[in-house]
Amino acid sequence: MDIQELADLQRIKKHSVYQQIYLGKLDIPHVKRGKKYLFPTSEVAKYFEDNLQTSTIQGCEARQ
Repeated sequence: MDIQELADLQRIKKHSVYQQIYLGKLDIPHVKRGKKYLFPTSEVAKYFEDNLQTSTIQGCEARQ
């Protein structure tokens, strides 16, 4: 998966993904091949699953 596909998936601009990488705030494993950043699709899926579970748990705790 490339940076544009990740940006589309997150519904943010490609520039925002570059900023997250530069600032060290992107928790998704990635590699740089030449000028391109690549993200393993399985790791991206795992990242979103983990964040969905975390936000669901936090939402349930907030309601109680």
